[in-house]
Amino acid sequence: MVTRCIDLEEGNSMIIDLNAWLGSWPFRSLRDNTPDSMVARLDRCGIDRAAVSSIEGILHRNVQPANERLAADVAEYSDRLIPVATINPAYVKWEDDLARCHEALGMRGVRLLPCYHGYPVNSPLARRVLKACAERDLAVFIPQRIEDHRQRHWMDAAANPLAWPEIAALITAVPEATVVITNARGIAGSGLLGSTLGSGSWYVDISLAEVHYVLHHSTRRMTELAQFIEEGGADHLVFGTHLPFSYAGAAMVKRSVLPVDEETLAEISYRRALRILKIAS
Repeated sequence: MVTRCIDLEEGNSMIIDLNAWLGSWPFRSLRDNTPDSMVARLDRCGIDRAAVSSIEGILHRNVQPANERLAADVAEYSDRLIPVATINPAYVKWEDDLARCHEALGMRGVRLLPCYHGYPVNSPLARRVLKACAERDLAVFIPQRIEDHRQRHWMDAAANPLAWPEIAALITAVPEATVVITNARGIAGSGLLGSTLGSGSWYVDISLAEVHYVLHHSTRRMTELAQFIEEGGADHLVFGTHLPFSYAGAAMVKRSVLPVDEETLAEISYRRALRILKIAS
């Protein structure tokens, strides 16, 4: 069966997905996890480009072979798929990996996976790699979770989500870094919009933000994202799907009902992504 995204906004601006993956996951089968099937999925959903990382890199101690395969796999899809490196700062050669991914492989950002690679998100290791990425003008992508820990496989002991106070402390500690928190839930009231973080170069994607429609003053509203926007968070939202772990259609629907004007929607949909990935428009 072919699943199609609903085109709710035909003719609207470009869309860039800042949160997608390629590869195999040991705990369940995934669809659209190869470059050709991913591009076909993007086409069906009306998404122009996607920043992709290696799924295998999540569970590798030495992640560089996964980065090398990713670069080779997406080479012929460079107009659609943008490679993002996975770096493990707990691995002794991570600085060499970062240099090669940036200088030789042309990767446009860095994924960090503190839970899976065994270090606290607000730790000296994490701060070191954030500073190193800031020096290279590379954005850092940190998933708050990969899968819902309530439905995790019993062997996936690292599935618990990162705590918001620790994420906020890391961003505060390295204010020069550009940080994108993906797969985020609980962003409203998370503390990210506090006085020390309100104007920083940090973002959260909409891929897993919870959406509950409730009757409010005779209208239906999207509570978590709407509240985050009301708190001042519209400048910190970006578009992401978490493909192929999640369906792209869910993120597309969230995007279509965000309570923002057209200019802000364009920022969320692609303009911020272009700046984050250092891609000319």
